[in-house]
Amino acid sequence: MTTETQSDLLLKSARLLVILGQIIIMIASIGIAIGIGALLTVGRNEVYERIAQVGAPDVAFPLTVLAFALIIVMLQIGYRFLKNLGGIIATVGQGDPFALQNAERLSRMGWLTVAGHVLGIGLGAMAAWFMPYLVKLDGAKGHHDYDLGFGVGLGGILLTLILFILARVFREGAKMREELEGTV
Repeated sequence: MTTETQSDLLLKSARLLVILGQIIIMIASIGIAIGIGALLTVGRNEVYERIAQVGAPDVAFPLTVLAFALIIVMLQIGYRFLKNLGGIIATVGQGDPFALQNAERLSRMGWLTVAGHVLGIGLGAMAAWFMPYLVKLDGAKGHHDYDLGFGVGLGGILLTLILFILARVFREGAKMREELEGTV
């Protein structure tokens, strides 16, 4: 297999994964939105009963709705991230990766990860507040090891830094290419 064939396979695989990721995100967003609608209508009384059962304050209901809404926002951030990545993949396939718009895409991707981290911190704080009530709700089942996975990790911080650095590299590469084309 030649390097060019491997590259084409890599780009096709990356495009496919980006499209699949976007489809999964949209399906999840729609599902959660439907869940919010059900929570606000037909499930409202049952949720309030559960809240009272575990001794949580009434504010737990709107916080639950807010948490699900923030998850949709985080999913949409992921969708936008993948959309920008798809644009970069397309320009690589066209043989023009050092386009100025790719620098802008990388910069947007960096800001999207920052927004995702901020929302993750907020959702993590909400999850920590909910934890004692979830344990009470679980009761005698013994599933007290909840890990809702929100927060900021070293990998996420490194990704954000790498995206901003790559944005600068691509910006400089685009400038150098323009200067080179101007001298020829």
